[in-house]
Amino acid sequence: MVENADLTGLPSSTVICAEIDPLRSEGELLAERLEQAGVEVRHKTFHGSTHEFFGMAMVVPDAAAAQTFAAHELKRAFGTAILPI
Repeated sequence: MVENADLTGLPSSTVICAEIDPLRSEGELLAERLEQAGVEVRHKTFHGSTHEFFGMAMVVPDAAAAQTFAAHELKRAFGTAILPI
């Protein structure tokens, strides 16, 4: 459980939640506990979105925003240069 885990020393984290999601409270608690442990956290809850919204960017505007947020955070974490595969 997050309540009992020692989260100090973990790398910076990004937590993306949907408002209408049975896992939302766990995601928000994780973000809060990481912050309390001194971990750099970027957390965003997309209001009005449901659990599976992230992959629905073609029809759900918040999904596109969540994907852009995640991509930005990955680029920030790994540096701005993207190498070809």
